[in-house]
Amino acid sequence: MAYFSNGSEGMLFDEQCLQCKYGENYCPIAYVQVQFNYEACNNKTARAILDHLVNNNGDCAMFKEFKNDFEIDTSCEQMEMEL
Repeated sequence: MAYFSNGSEGMLFDEQCLQCKYGENYCPIAYVQVQFNYEACNNKTARAILDHLVNNNGDCAMFKEFKNDFEIDTSCEQMEMEL
């Protein structure tokens, strides 16, 4: 479980969320990570669940596993900038 004690520790997680097409609003994984990570530290079951969703590096398991489906397609944006 990624426990972020301050804002800078969660920056990698936030940056990954910005790359995800579900990152405009908290997806369920980001929501439970942000909402419950502090309380989950002392709860073995809750911590095990969050451990599987977000690792200590701030990597979202779903984004990592399904990056091709979740990552924002920036190729269209780059083409527009070139025009």
